[in-house]
Amino acid sequence: MAAPSVQFTNFEAIAGSSPAVTQMRREIDSVSQYNVNVLTTGPTGAGKELVVQALHAKSGRKGKLICVNCAAIPRDLLEAELFGHEKGAFTGASTSRKGRFEDAAQGTLFLDEIGDMPLELQAKLLRVIETRKISRLGSNAERPVDFRLVCATHKNLGDKLHRGGFREDLLYRLSVVVIHVPPLSDRIQDIPELIVEISTQIENDGSDLVPPPVELDGMEELMRYDWPGNVRELKNFLQRAAIFSRGKPLNRSMVRRLLHLDERRDEEQAFLRNAIHNIPTAVDQTTTSEQHPKPFEVEKSNTSAIQTLRSGQRFRLKTHLENIELNYITTALELADSSVTRAAQMLSLKRTTLIAKMRKYGIFSEAEN
Repeated sequence: MAAPSVQFTNFEAIAGSSPAVTQMRREIDSVSQYNVNVLTTGPTGAGKELVVQALHAKSGRKGKLICVNCAAIPRDLLEAELFGHEKGAFTGASTSRKGRFEDAAQGTLFLDEIGDMPLELQAKLLRVIETRKISRLGSNAERPVDFRLVCATHKNLGDKLHRGGFREDLLYRLSVVVIHVPPLSDRIQDIPELIVEISTQIENDGSDLVPPPVELDGMEELMRYDWPGNVRELKNFLQRAAIFSRGKPLNRSMVRRLLHLDERRDEEQAFLRNAIHNIPTAVDQTTTSEQHPKPFEVEKSNTSAIQTLRSGQRFRLKTHLENIELNYITTALELADSSVTRAAQMLSLKRTTLIAKMRKYGIFSEAEN
């Protein structure tokens, strides 16, 4: 089976001129020519793959960019995928096959979702990094390999390390240079440029879709949205707009309809109304502080907010409600032992809705996937 590789064109720039993207572009230019390990971090859908592609394209390496998603391949198959195997190495191995380390000869090996790599395989990866040699499954012969390693993760590897889920020595070897990809919410000013770039990609991807132009009030609405799914969600939105807009320019009303904002607003308002209604009883008055190591401060905050309004001072309702929501989410996750499914049940939310909110607030959980 041919190794998966990535080919690219028109790849000089990553769309956007915000300070965060400008700094990221400088980092890519600085490190691309050097054969050092790079770790890219950032939330799902923010564009880590694009950074990896840029690093490879600017590296001057003659080989291919080989991509392996460590979360998408079953752990018992991942070793064979990376190292390859000899004929008869295991049931079904009817022929010999090169692994991805060999496929990336003189090129770049991209290990996506490196945080999901099993511990026993992490030890083997560490040895390959140190020796630049591999042994296929079913063989004792060592083969030299020449590849540039780039990894990506949306997880906090420091947290995984402290929980015993990631090797400290491997983390240090992978993170010679760390490039952080910011969430779209941190680079909202890039949205007009991103829309132009993504629309061009869509028009040339063979889908026959043509995203419509965006009117001023539609662009304002797009820039008010927090984009929990990041750039990937923006691309999905433009594809959806190409289908349902019927060629008409996107105004504010159409943008809200395509983003399902009114439906989300109704769900969030119902949740917050319920949360605020239960503020006085959020903490059982008969329990002690020892039983609640992190008690709610919502009632005090609510009283303070009302006092602020009565005093005539400016008050940010959105921030206040977000703080309430964050308080309930973190407490539910704590009571559920970090189980997203159980926390969502406690909060009467869909699991996917809770995950989107967790990403919005920068909350990560081992049980998220």
